[in-house]
Formats: sequence, C-alpha cells, structure tokens
Amino acid sequence: MKKYSILMYNFNNYEIMREPEEIDPECEYIYVTDNPDFAKQTKVWNIIIDKDLEGLSPFDKCYRVRFNLFKYVTTPVCIYVDGSIQIHKSLRKLYDDFMASGADLGLNIHPERNTVVSEYPFWLNYRKYPKIQYEKHLAMFKAAEYDLTYKGLYQGTMRICKNTPLNKQIDDFVFETLVKLGTDGVIERLDQTIYSFILNKFFTDEVKIFPFSQQVFQSAYMTWKIHRTNYTIAWNKGNDNDSYVFNKFVKLYRLV
Repeated sequence: MKKYSILMYNFNNYEIMREPEEIDPECEYIYVTDNPDFAKQTKVWNIIIDKDLEGLSPFDKCYRVRFNLFKYVTTPVCIYVDGSIQIHKSLRKLYDDFMASGADLGLNIHPERNTVVSEYPFWLNYRKYPKIQYEKHLAMFKAAEYDLTYKGLYQGTMRICKNTPLNKQIDDFVFETLVKLGTDGVIERLDQTIYSFILNKFFTDEVKIFPFSQQVFQSAYMTWKIHRTNYTIAWNKGNDNDSYVFNKFVKLYRLV
C-alpha cells in the first residue's frame, strides 16, 4: 500500500486537467470525474468515474467527493487538492511534516479573515451569494448559540485528512448540514463557513489541527491557477505566518 494519496475532482469540465509535474512513488494519485476522456490525457492520475454521482448537481457531486475522500483512496491519509491547483513538486515533505505533527487534520487557514461571519460580505458582494442563504446560516448560528466573534476560519481549497472515525464523523456532520441548508434539491455551496462553524462549535476538544498557510499551495511545490487557464493567481500573503485556530493565536506551517 502507498503511504498517502492526493485526490482531485473535476465535474462538468469545470477545470482543465493538471498533470503533477513530479510524482512520489509512495503516493496514490486519484482523479474523480465524470469525463472518461481524461483517462487518455494522463500518465499519473488514476481516473475514477463514480456512477453514484450521475444526475446530481455539480456542487452535489463535488461535496459528495470532498466529504467522502476514503470512498476513493486506499491509503490511511489523503491530501485533497482543488482542481485549480498545479502540483510542481512531490508533496512527500508536506505529508511527512503533517504526520510528524500528530494532528488529525491539516487545514488551510484563511489568509484574510478570522471569523465565520466575516466571510459572508465578500461572498454577498463579489460572488453574488444569495442573501436568503446568508440569513439561513445566521439563524442556524444563533440557534446554536455560536459566538460570532470566535476566531477560526478555514478555506476549502486544500485539506489533509486521516482515515479515522473522528474525521468521518466531522465530514458526515458537515455534509448533512450542507444538505439541510440547500434549496430545491441542490446542496448549499458555501461549505467552508459551515465546516469552520462545526469544528469551532462541536470539536474543539477532540480534534488536533495542523494549520498551514496559503503559501503551501502558492509556492515552489504548487501554484493556484485561474479556472481553466494556466495563469497563476497572485499570492495574497495576508495572515501568512500566523492566525487563529480555535480562537487561539498560532503560527502557521509553511512548505519550504
């Protein structure tokens, strides 16, 4: 068995296929898609066509993979990487450093904002997020007596996950909540605020986080690309060296 996996997904041809430029023989490379033609374009990725996803909305497909990683990979650890990321170098060092930390989860800490509610104005103003959905989220936070000033906000671009009952419990909780928050049979699309809320409210005493900077996927190892292009997104350093996890100020891991 390989030591760890890297998983990407790509549905409805939302992305171009990005072939890793350097591979680790101890890594399993998994690519979940609904386009069988991608199998002809790769020498690295193991292409998986999941028939269980047929007929679902694009976001439903994405989140059924993102929060069920070990349906697809065979290793004890999976690094989920968004399809807009180009991998340049082997991620073995990232895996080794994560394992040495003893953490349950590796999460990218948001480089600009610290609280769950601070993310919504950006989505409302720039991503045309429905206000009614924001109000639905806010009502849920208030019903749960969640402290809206609590600091801890994670991005969904990349995640490192061990195959443990605890992580399965977290992912199932997040996925079920996204389904309940959805409308017209389509799952809720803004998952990172819900993921952050659930971790902050219900798992602070149970899960150990390996917090990493956005630099990890905007470095010599990886670069973040504009969708369907090879143009690199400018690195917003923001809270590059330190930020908050579970309302505590921490130093963030950088891949060097």
